[in-house]
Amino acid sequence: MAKKLTEKALIKKLDEMNQEELKKIIVDLYKCNKSVEEGLSLLLLGEDYGSILLEKYKKRMYKIFNPTDIVRTGFSLESAQMVLSDFADVCVNDNGRWYGDMALYFAECATEFTMSYGDISEKFYDALGDAYHDAVVIASDDENLYKLWKNRLEEILHDFSGFGWGMEDCIADEYYSIPWIEEE
Repeated sequence: MAKKLTEKALIKKLDEMNQEELKKIIVDLYKCNKSVEEGLSLLLLGEDYGSILLEKYKKRMYKIFNPTDIVRTGFSLESAQMVLSDFADVCVNDNGRWYGDMALYFAECATEFTMSYGDISEKFYDALGDAYHDAVVIASDDENLYKLWKNRLEEILHDFSGFGWGMEDCIADEYYSIPWIEEE
C-alpha cells in the first residue's frame, strides 16, 4: 500500500513534470474543488476578487447569526465556525489580510449576538475569543491592517467592558497585546 506523499516528495514529483502536465493538474483541481477555485482566483485576481469573496462569506456568516426566525431555525455555532473554516481554506496564501477580516467579522457577529441574546455558553465564548485572537495576531504583524481594523477591534473591546464569563479580560488582554496600540 502506497503512503500519502509528503510535501518534499510532492515537490520532487512536480519537478519531474512538464508545464502542460502541471497546468492539467491545476485546472483539474480548480474544476473539482471549490476551495481551490476560490483560492486560486484570490491569488491570481487579487484585491477586487478578495473583496467580492469576503462579502460572499460575510453574507453567509450574517445569515447564521441573524436568522429570519431564530425560534424556528435556531442558531448553530458549528455552522458559523464552518463558514470561517471554509474561508480559511480559501485564504491559504493571503498573509492573513482576508482571513483576518473574516475572523474579526465572526467576532463582531458573535459579540452582537451576545449583546442581543445575553449569556450563551463557554464554547461560544471560546470560539469568539479564538476568532478575535486570530484577527489580533494578524493586526499585530501588519500595522496597516491594524489601522484598517482599529475601530472594529476597539468596538468589541468596549462592548465587552463589564461583561462576565471572563470575556472582558480575554478581549482586553488580546487587544492590548497589539504592538501598535499607543500608550494612553
